[in-house]
Amino acid sequence: MRRTPSLFLALLTAATAFIATPGMPAQAAPAAVKMTFNAAPEPVVKGRTVTLTGRVWVGATGNRSRVSFYFRKAGTAANAYVYKGFATATNAGNFTRRFTAETTGTWKAVFAGTAARRNAARLDAVRVIQTRSKEIANWHGTATPWKSRTIKVPTVDYKAIASWNCANPDFPFLYLTWEGRTSGYEYVGSERQSGSLTLNGHEGGRLGFFEISSASGCSWTLRVFSGTTTVQV
Repeated sequence: MRRTPSLFLALLTAATAFIATPGMPAQAAPAAVKMTFNAAPEPVVKGRTVTLTGRVWVGATGNRSRVSFYFRKAGTAANAYVYKGFATATNAGNFTRRFTAETTGTWKAVFAGTAARRNAARLDAVRVIQTRSKEIANWHGTATPWKSRTIKVPTVDYKAIASWNCANPDFPFLYLTWEGRTSGYEYVGSERQSGSLTLNGHEGGRLGFFEISSASGCSWTLRVFSGTTTVQV
């Protein structure tokens, strides 16, 4: 008696024939993606805006996509990137995003890729700077009275900060004085047991000396600033 082939065998035979059929197109590999990226200005002042710009594209159009941004603080591990946000690239592939500059480090722009397009990433380091008062002298002591050597103040104005602590709480005090070499006299004082005093001065020209008078048993530190300096943060 002649048997009829089962439905399972018929399907298996058809599938085998389909796989073996020559000339079938292979699935296309993801297209290579071009990418540019820049973080500016560099250096940038802390608190100002750093602008991230670039382009991610394959052709002249059809490049609308998401670009994610990450930041790694200088001095941290190579993989210590923190996600900061994203931008959507235009049809031409251009993208822009602005952030507040906080510290020196490296920005990274990432296109994650799709089934049709490969992923891409670019890096750009940015140095963040800050202007601070420039320290021109400092002293530590316990002597009272004490007088500094003659110093030259780089600019007309200066700032002197005296911090102190007195062992005897019964009669504490500290006075800080600036005396110009030719003329001018400024001072601040306190009768607290410990604390800090600031003398913002501009009298007596740019040559002169500082003097500290304090109660017995007081230790103090004096720091003098004039002008500014730029530091990396």
